[in-house]
Amino acid sequence: MSLIGRQSISDKQHRMFGYDIMFRDDSVDVEKATDISVSASVLDRIMNEFGPANVVGGYNGLLKADVKFLENDIVETIPKETFSMMILESSLSHPRLPAILKKRCAQGYRFGINDTAINETNLGFVETLSPWIEVVKFDTLRTDQQWAKKGIERLHSMGKQVIASKVETVDMFAFYDSIGADYFQGYFIKRPHIVQGEALNPSQEQTLMIWNLLQRDADIAEIVAAFEKNHALSVLLMRFINSSFFAFKSPVVSIRQIIALIGRRTLGNWLMLMMAAYRPGGTNHPLLLMVINRTEIMTGLLKLRQPNASREKMDTAYLVGMLSLIHLFLNMEHREFLHKLNVSPEIEDAMFEAQGEWGELLRITRYIENTDYESILPFIECYRIDTAQMDRIIATAMEKVNAFDALLQQQEF
Repeated sequence: MSLIGRQSISDKQHRMFGYDIMFRDDSVDVEKATDISVSASVLDRIMNEFGPANVVGGYNGLLKADVKFLENDIVETIPKETFSMMILESSLSHPRLPAILKKRCAQGYRFGINDTAINETNLGFVETLSPWIEVVKFDTLRTDQQWAKKGIERLHSMGKQVIASKVETVDMFAFYDSIGADYFQGYFIKRPHIVQGEALNPSQEQTLMIWNLLQRDADIAEIVAAFEKNHALSVLLMRFINSSFFAFKSPVVSIRQIIALIGRRTLGNWLMLMMAAYRPGGTNHPLLLMVINRTEIMTGLLKLRQPNASREKMDTAYLVGMLSLIHLFLNMEHREFLHKLNVSPEIEDAMFEAQGEWGELLRITRYIENTDYESILPFIECYRIDTAQMDRIIATAMEKVNAFDALLQQQEF
């Protein structure tokens, strides 16, 4: 069995550039699992099981490739307009590489260099390959910061776009932004600076108040009255519910109707998401898409583990996935935010101790996000999950993320 996933690449304003397509295969040495070329089997799954358009979601997809793969005619099955092939560092010195790139570029394929260390040797390779290379993704953890600055300047002088990968902290992001990196990949978007004493704005506080009303099963008249006091929130919710994301057959015209259609807990979950999606000052787009991805995988895993799971359990799985990230939009400390919501101890244990059934689902979801095959294996074996089932979960999550992304781009709030 193998796993396929994707990680977002964005600019300093968190606008999406594309996805790094990640894959792990049980036939590959774990020690080398971060530096493998796309294989025929992985490509077949991307093309025929996931669908290339679903995998990239309208953006550019970056596929790792080595010389052996690029020489194979299977390359010609890859949609030129959808993917760029990122050459592994181990192939940069191959004597046949320039001729191969010249041939493939003439056929319309696009190329970059994948997660290389910036040093004199590798910059020399880039200069040699420059006529056929558009983008260079460099590994920040293997690159001296002084070399990074010099290297970015030289790469820009060659007309190359530069992606800083493995940007894990806000400080790293600030540094590589200051020396001119064009795009960033990594988990820095998950760790924003927490402003001491920062409070929710009035609109967010009102949304939380309505969320708490829904959670404690308040009378529907009280819930409707609370929405009526927040006209902007009501309008946003109506537009959201009536979007193609939900695809109801008839327009929804009232809050009372929404509650009847999707239920209190589901409405509460979407209210929580809207706190992030439509907050003043815009959104952290890749992180917002990650929230959707995580919630969809969480609920998908619950269905696999417990096919007859109740609607309440599905809503709780969705909520846990959302609460694991959404505090980051609000620049609030995680426990402080959860205490504002009065969540149950089992949800808090899932967040911080990875305990209980929700903790297990959250832990496995994080492994899937990182295509950490070895860590997922015990779960797969315990619940007898096969490749097709896991692929379906990941593909469904991608579909939901792409639909939500399209919704954000279509709507003007």
